[in-house]
Amino acid sequence: MIAIGRPFWRALSGGKRVSLLPGGVHPIIYALFDAEGQLDRQAMRRQVEVCIAQGAVGIATLGLATEVRFLSDAQQRQLVEWNVEDIAGRVPLGVTIFAQTPDEQIERVHHAAAAGADWVVLQPPASAVDETSLVAAFSRVLEASTMPAALQNMPQFIGVGLGVEAIADLAARHKRLIGVKQEVSATETAELVARLAGRAQVLSGRGGIELVDCMAAGVAGNIPAPEYADYLVTLWDHMSAGREDEARDVYRRILPIATFVLQSLEALTTYGKLLFCLRYDIAFHQRAGAMAPTAFGLKALEGHARGLGIDTSSWHAQLASVLDTQNQGSQQ
Repeated sequence: MIAIGRPFWRALSGGKRVSLLPGGVHPIIYALFDAEGQLDRQAMRRQVEVCIAQGAVGIATLGLATEVRFLSDAQQRQLVEWNVEDIAGRVPLGVTIFAQTPDEQIERVHHAAAAGADWVVLQPPASAVDETSLVAAFSRVLEASTMPAALQNMPQFIGVGLGVEAIADLAARHKRLIGVKQEVSATETAELVARLAGRAQVLSGRGGIELVDCMAAGVAGNIPAPEYADYLVTLWDHMSAGREDEARDVYRRILPIATFVLQSLEALTTYGKLLFCLRYDIAFHQRAGAMAPTAFGLKALEGHARGLGIDTSSWHAQLASVLDTQNQGSQQ
């Protein structure tokens, strides 16, 4: 059942969808590992505290940035349970649901609900290969869901997605569908916002790329990874207050580093995650088999961070350690 006690939800009544996510930045957290390759309990707790201190209005988990496709079922469940415990109801928690089939996704929705999460984001299941099969898969999960749900539409990374009309049809047929994480261009996002006409919220992602334009188009939130989410919060606040020039100034500083870390999912979970760890003094350990940072990449990351206005003067020891660890690994 819907978590009626949560302060940000409004009850569903009269056949109308009136549940709303708070407007603003909802960081999606990284999976942080220890030196043995296990999920790091203390680092994950620290990450939640950082996100809330950054000004997050919500937190999301188990997304592509969380490397969900490389986590075991047990690890995925553990992260959800840790996140619920650490957030402790201070902001809403959204759980991304990825699985091979709709039936497996339904099981994971039920676990998220039982653990105490507030809403879910449905990724295309691996069994969906085109728009027709994806509509059928999402419908199957939405019909069985006991939670408010959003859809993730990111065809350039996931390989399959939905057009505006298909999303509008799903929104019209399923009251549990409260939103869409629309990770395409701002012009396409504007078309979806207009077509939905308030039947479901639209949230952007893509690390805040085009966020000023997406906000002008009417998005209700942004779901980035957390490495520079505090800057996106500042941008959001400026735009919300009508200070578009100030918002664009912040965006100009964000764009180079956003472009660098979002070259690929591997770049995000290597350089984006490393940036987060460097900024907040968290030990950086890669998942086994993940892309390794290079000396050139570390230098570029440091330069882009300085361009954003981040003090990198204390990074040298950790950067040297990261590179040394990588060199040792390549010699084994």
